Amino acid sequence: MPYCPNCGRQVKAVHHYCGSCGQALSEIAESESDPPMTVDRDGFLSLRSLSYVNELLGGEQELDRDSVSYTQLSREVSAAFADFARLAMVNDLDLLQLWATGSNTNALSKSVDDMNNNQFQEWLAAIGLGRTLRMYDDALHTEFEDEFDDRLQKLIEVANEELDDGELTG
Repeated sequence: MPYCPNCGRQVKAVHHYCGSCGQALSEIAESESDPPMTVDRDGFLSLRSLSYVNELLGGEQELDRDSVSYTQLSREVSAAFADFARLAMVNDLDLLQLWATGSNTNALSKSVDDMNNNQFQEWLAAIGLGRTLRMYDDALHTEFEDEFDDRLQKLIEVANEELDDGELTG
């Protein structure tokens, strides 16, 4: 297993950044002079932050609010919320409708093993939407997730009705 050339911490060969000091470890990683950008993926997390989150999920890292990786993740999440604030300022733009229009509801009913990459990304988006609401409720001690679940269920019912009508007339 390789070691970070900057801090000496052991890292996996598949990591693009050191989870301890944030040092770029691969050719596809952004240079330190450039702002973190994603490479060959959709989403707002840079490869650095994505590596950090994957290490947290895999138990390879402990959540460390003083680490460079946590600071980077914090900046990216803040930027994402700022983007959502801009979206919220557009009159008549419904986030649920926007998300539903860009997703394939058939992907949500498949087994993860049977999904292609796009379907898997849509499945993750659906899971992420629900988990974001849970994080919101946990942070603010509210119960918005239940209200949102009711709205989402109604949206799914409407979408299914439209699909059924389209199949009958199409």
